[in-house]
Amino acid sequence: MRRPIFDGHVDLVYGLMRHHPQVPFHQVASGPVTLSDMNQAGVKVIVSALYCPDEYNGPETAANHLRGLFRYADEFLTGLQHIGTAADLAACLDAATGTGVIELLENADALVDGAVSLDELKDRGARMVGLTHAGVNRIGQGNGVHSPEGLTAAGKDLVKALDKNGFGIDIAHLADPCFYDLLDIYDGPLISSHTGFRHFCPRSRNLDREHLKAIFDRQGVVGVTVNPEMLALDGRVNVEDVFRQIDWLVQGYGPQGVGLGSDFYGFELETLGLPDMAGLRSLEEVFDRHGYDADSISRIMGGNWAAFYAGLPAGREAQPRSR
Repeated sequence: MRRPIFDGHVDLVYGLMRHHPQVPFHQVASGPVTLSDMNQAGVKVIVSALYCPDEYNGPETAANHLRGLFRYADEFLTGLQHIGTAADLAACLDAATGTGVIELLENADALVDGAVSLDELKDRGARMVGLTHAGVNRIGQGNGVHSPEGLTAAGKDLVKALDKNGFGIDIAHLADPCFYDLLDIYDGPLISSHTGFRHFCPRSRNLDREHLKAIFDRQGVVGVTVNPEMLALDGRVNVEDVFRQIDWLVQGYGPQGVGLGSDFYGFELETLGLPDMAGLRSLEEVFDRHGYDADSISRIMGGNWAAFYAGLPAGREAQPRSR
């Protein structure tokens, strides 16, 4: 049985800009993410990160860079159905063919002081925001900072505005002190769109049990990556290693709230047996082989993400895109 796949984090815009500049996505024939691979694997939905590198942080550059990503996505994410509402998501999941795309903001420096308004995100149907990337911005620190502190005053104001306006927060790159500040002032939904676990790979980039408890207490989802850099210190992993980390999460917390967050185009190493998006289908076979029941497999492959995004507070209807 081919269960629909929902990938909670793909660096598609970043990957296209780096490796296939100015090429419409439906014409891309090689690389870790292609429309052909999506169709082959039965990928129904991806969450495409609008990734803002730390080098663009600041009042002079952040907003212009993010609006440039908006324009690039509008022009070049061709062949995908834009999802802006729960109705869009349901229609995409019910359709016999095709893949839908939801946007997620990765590094929200451009939102400080309203340089890019929350309404602009709502107009695109984007409902999830990652506050930082790996470094320092005007909100706080990412989990690549050596001696991180907590959220800044501007960061706390932004978090409160996100909470008031019904946005969820992706903690994937947030430093621990900022994470604990966030829990104190924010009551909305939490996810980690793409991650590994410190139990296996003790990097600050990965999650520990405190992070997991906070996400699951709020009925969020943890997207397990296929990025070798987050799965093993030596970067040498295969599809069974990906399963082993998913299985550890399921055994500790149950299958609800567990999903996939490949991070394709966000890394250069290769996971053996999972070189591209078509390889995600191989995980289903591994789950079957290890005795997972049908409902649990369906949840992990896509059902948990689908339920989470369908349950987010309704935003504005997304504006039509040229395709």
